[in-house]
Amino acid sequence: MRRLVAGSLAFVASLATITVLPVYAAPTPEPAPVETGAVEVPLGSVEDPSPVADVQAGTTDPVAGVPDTAPTLTVTRTDVAEFSLVGVTWAADPAVRDVRVQVRVQDADGDWGSWTEVGTEDAEQEEGAVVEGDPGTRGGTAPLWTGPSTGVEVELVTRSGAAPTDVQLDLVDPGESAADTALGAPDIDDTAEAAMAMPPVHSRAQWGADEGIRTWAPSYAATIKAATLHHTADTNNYTADQVPAMMRSIYRYHSVSLEWGDIGYNVIVDKFGRLWEGRYGGLASTVVGAHAGGFNTSTFGVSMLGNYDVVDTPQAMVDSVAAIIAWKFSLYGVDPRGTARLTSGGTDKFPAGAVATLPTIFGHRDTKSTACPGRYGYARLPQIRDRVAASLTATTPQITQRYDSDPALRTLLGARTGPEQQSAGVTWQSYQGGNLYYTPDTGVKLVRGGILAGYLRYGGPAVLGAPTIEERALPDGRGVVAEFRSGAVYWTATTEAHVVRGDIRSHWQGLGGPTGALGYPVDDERIAPDGSGAWTAFEGGTVVWSPQTGAVVTAGGIRAAYESSGRQAGPLGYPTAPETDVPGGRGRVQTFQRGAVYWTPVYYGALVHGGIGTAWSATGGPDGPLGLPTGSETGTADGVGRVQVFQNGSVYWSPSSGAQPIRGGVLATWVAAGAETGPTGYPTTAESTAGDGRGQVQRFQSGSIYWAAATGGHVVRGAVGGIWLASGGPGGPLGYPTSDERDTPTGSGRVQSFERGSVYWSAATGARIVRGDIAAAYDAAGGVTGVLGLPTAEATATGADGTGRVQTFQGGSVYWTAAHGAHVVRGAVGVIWSASGGVGGPLGYPTSDERDTPTGSGRVQSFERGSVYWSAATGARIVRGDIAAAYDAAGGVTGVLGLPTAEATATGADGTGRVQTFQGGSVYWTAAHGAHVVRGGIGTAWSAAGGVTGRLGSPIGGETATAGGAQQTFQGGTVTWVTATASTTVRYR
Repeated sequence: MRRLVAGSLAFVASLATITVLPVYAAPTPEPAPVETGAVEVPLGSVEDPSPVADVQAGTTDPVAGVPDTAPTLTVTRTDVAEFSLVGVTWAADPAVRDVRVQVRVQDADGDWGSWTEVGTEDAEQEEGAVVEGDPGTRGGTAPLWTGPSTGVEVELVTRSGAAPTDVQLDLVDPGESAADTALGAPDIDDTAEAAMAMPPVHSRAQWGADEGIRTWAPSYAATIKAATLHHTADTNNYTADQVPAMMRSIYRYHSVSLEWGDIGYNVIVDKFGRLWEGRYGGLASTVVGAHAGGFNTSTFGVSMLGNYDVVDTPQAMVDSVAAIIAWKFSLYGVDPRGTARLTSGGTDKFPAGAVATLPTIFGHRDTKSTACPGRYGYARLPQIRDRVAASLTATTPQITQRYDSDPALRTLLGARTGPEQQSAGVTWQSYQGGNLYYTPDTGVKLVRGGILAGYLRYGGPAVLGAPTIEERALPDGRGVVAEFRSGAVYWTATTEAHVVRGDIRSHWQGLGGPTGALGYPVDDERIAPDGSGAWTAFEGGTVVWSPQTGAVVTAGGIRAAYESSGRQAGPLGYPTAPETDVPGGRGRVQTFQRGAVYWTPVYYGALVHGGIGTAWSATGGPDGPLGLPTGSETGTADGVGRVQVFQNGSVYWSPSSGAQPIRGGVLATWVAAGAETGPTGYPTTAESTAGDGRGQVQRFQSGSIYWAAATGGHVVRGAVGGIWLASGGPGGPLGYPTSDERDTPTGSGRVQSFERGSVYWSAATGARIVRGDIAAAYDAAGGVTGVLGLPTAEATATGADGTGRVQTFQGGSVYWTAAHGAHVVRGAVGVIWSASGGVGGPLGYPTSDERDTPTGSGRVQSFERGSVYWSAATGARIVRGDIAAAYDAAGGVTGVLGLPTAEATATGADGTGRVQTFQGGSVYWTAAHGAHVVRGGIGTAWSAAGGVTGRLGSPIGGETATAGGAQQTFQGGTVTWVTATASTTVRYR
């Protein structure tokens, strides 16, 4: 408790003799100076806007008296730190007198609010006031409380008079303090030397004033002659917990932005009827404020927090305004129904030096052309004067009668500490040891000690109404309770005094009240910031209430998880049912409007809600394959989605894919591939049984994962996945994947292995399946690193009857038949074979792979009806039919003929014969005589005799040995070779 001035020593000494109940002070955050901040955005002027500002024609929302073409200075900022109050200031200039500003802000979710019109700040620093280190004040708008915001749009237009210059946008951050929501009793509640008790006032320290930014040195008038009523022209949509931050914001704006050095008003009253210390220098003093320029001296400035030109003033606020003015007038003997003569410092109604005769309680509009204190606030002035007058003179006989008639009560209460007071239809008298409260309905009731402290802290008569049943001890011997019209206050030495009321109290009492499982309250009832519900904390849990859900208990680990998530303002909303056992006794669960909290001895409290909760429930919830949650959902590594981990898997959510469960081998494979940051992205479906029933499949944004017990899990995606699925997927010829997609050894493409084949892909060749015997032949040829390279087409049917198969590759083809298997055909061998008609030509299908000739001088490949020989010297040549038989009989490549040097061609006069040349001779064929080798000296002589067109004609037999050499028979004779003489003899028939 803080005293305003030194009080009576006798009064202080008497406090030691008062008998009161012990009060337990529960640990609460201690108030401390809060550092505020502001982002200052220079706008320039309409004539010379800054680089961040623009000038447009007219305002977005119409402003009365402003044409559509009026030049409007505007700015939009969405790149600023969080702020809660907006103001616009400009260089001080008497000619600037009618500026209107429109403001709208963006919240943390990115949503823009509606436009709000803000007028010029009507409160004013006294001209010539001493402000340390400041050359002068600035003009500006009234401060506008917006609540936490991250973006702002401002439009400034001049309705009449000069346009402002050096315009600046101020975005004020009030800072944060845990004490804002746990203020405790007001610090200032002493009487000074007044004839009546001072109503409790929250001190500057309690609302977190940082005295380091106060640069104004207090000055004092000779006396107080009158009180001036104001309103802040601010928002009316604020909560009780926000008021300390609003006070800090206004303080920062007045002190720094407007350069006044301190807050302007002596006292501010919020809509809940709470009083807040304003201007530094002492409430009991004659300190000069900055609230009514020209009339700051000898006046007491009281401002109502809000805009009371648009809504009516709450009665609790009016009662508190009257109470603080009555106390102030009691200090200086001011008649609330009288008038005061005040010398003007200069306003638009009273020039400097003029003496104005005004009511001792007047509105700001009485001295200046302004709407302040608003039409509804101004209309309350007669009532305020009456209440102040009544407070200074009234006594209630019922209170006096009870006090005078009860000696024990007089001993308990001691002396009066001031005159009677009234609020919310309740009259009371304060004494040294407690208060007596009276209404005609309830009579006179005593409230004292810890119960009184709790009653006053919660708002007293304005909130709880009059006491209806005096304090009584409870059966458990621990605590006491007193009843009030709108609730009750319970007190114990260990929990202090706290309010319980309404449906929360009814529910609590139905559970046994203070002797039940919940025990005593450990905090007052708290109203949700949005006004949608309330809660009260007890020793064993919390009762949470809303109109939609009624009163429900949260306790233990579930309560801890719920409260840490933000209670009703968090993702869950209000509880809808008490907690129950999870089936099987594995834990506890409690349902809420938008989800549930699960608790187990291992995993404590985990929230399940939203899309993730829906997807998990669809799997069977705790009885499904995922089991219980092991923690609440968190953000994913990519910052896009959300994930929640369960005993046997997870649920992932993203805006584009929704929520999908993922578990087991599929989950392990996906995580190993990089999860949501990997190539597949987020899951888009739940896991399902694959087509053949042997495994599982789950779809993702860019692919799928297939899992089977025999193969494990593998990602299938892109063109590889497309052709695999087109072939029948796991139920097709390839079966399940046995590897992930990977680079080929050459780096020229990609390959993925399956149970019965592979899929190869490159940008040049596309995706191709290679399987079966063709795959075996391809692999035997070196696969991608071999002569064939990558496949360029799918295997297709070939041959006249379509029973064969062929697949082309970059470096050749593989042909397959049931009779001969699969063989590679490539290069020059392949070219000449294809030119001869391929499988439909005279050679038919390959029956072997290409191989070296026995001599190593070339290459040969066998086909069904012949062979193809190749060497660098001779090229590729087909040898087939009877010529091939004669060639083979002559030893083939290892015989006298060597390699073929040309294709077989027609010969003879009628062209019915065939001849093929080799390195060591030729083979001639006729239908009549078959194929025979002609070579060496015999061949030379035969050729010299005209060959097949000469008299000898075609050979009819092969070369045979003689005693002296060799001989060969032709159609028209013989040619004999004599080795000794190396000569030949031709004999004709």
